Amino acid sequence: MRFILDIFSLAVYIPFLQMDEEDISRNAAHLKKYYWFQTLLHDQTCRELIIYDPDVRRVIGKFKTEKLHKKKYNIRCERKLLQALQRAM
Repeated sequence: MRFILDIFSLAVYIPFLQMDEEDISRNAAHLKKYYWFQTLLHDQTCRELIIYDPDVRRVIGKFKTEKLHKKKYNIRCERKLLQALQRAM
């Protein structure tokens, strides 16, 4: 019985945990302002991963756009994206 309740509660919360294309597109638009992201987009391999790889896109979707202007957070996002790109290669 406990197992069924756990699955039900998971099913209720999963939609709130998933990123949608709107989040990813919004974050990508904000990231395009930064030189490090533009550099990644000019590299063909990275560009394809950013556009098509679901894991890389999920990382981009998790970024908080209201914090991207903060230098420390921006550097952390750059590192996370670079790590996701390395894993995807």
